[in-house]
Amino acid sequence: MEIIYLSGNSLDNKNWIEKVKENFDDFSEGEILNYDHWQSGEKWINLKKEAEKLKDLVINKSDYYVFAKSIGTILTLKGINENFLKPKKMIFCGFPYSAGLREGLEMKSILKNLIIPVIFIHNEFDPVGSFEEVAKILKNNPPKNYQLIKIPNNSTHDYENYEELKEIAKNFFRD
Repeated sequence: MEIIYLSGNSLDNKNWIEKVKENFDDFSEGEILNYDHWQSGEKWINLKKEAEKLKDLVINKSDYYVFAKSIGTILTLKGINENFLKPKKMIFCGFPYSAGLREGLEMKSILKNLIIPVIFIHNEFDPVGSFEEVAKILKNNPPKNYQLIKIPNNSTHDYENYEELKEIAKNFFRD
């Protein structure tokens, strides 16, 4: 099974996504999309540029999954909305709905039209948006096939429960 890994915005996420992939390598193979701004030192991702890189990464692929965190989830939804990204299933950690709006995406429409099975994993008190806020957004704009998992008593935007993430991915991505 092949997984495309899309991380969060900050450079700290580079090490995080490498650890995730290392754990997931027990049951899969895959590639990390390294963002250009990590090397250039810019503070914020260029979604248009990264979408082009992602498009090139998946151009000859037809059987893959996506594991994404934070801005990586927005990049994933952008790719699906632009019809070049077609994963079988996805897992999203730390869904930053408002970042998608800031990037000009029609988030409500994209979510309502989403037919690819997806699991949202979200910390209860994530500073990017609480679990309660994300639950309400998904209830009001429900993707066709989604699950929402709460990580209780966590007030960070970190998702470092690697073993739990691995088990969720292994079970969900299995055909």
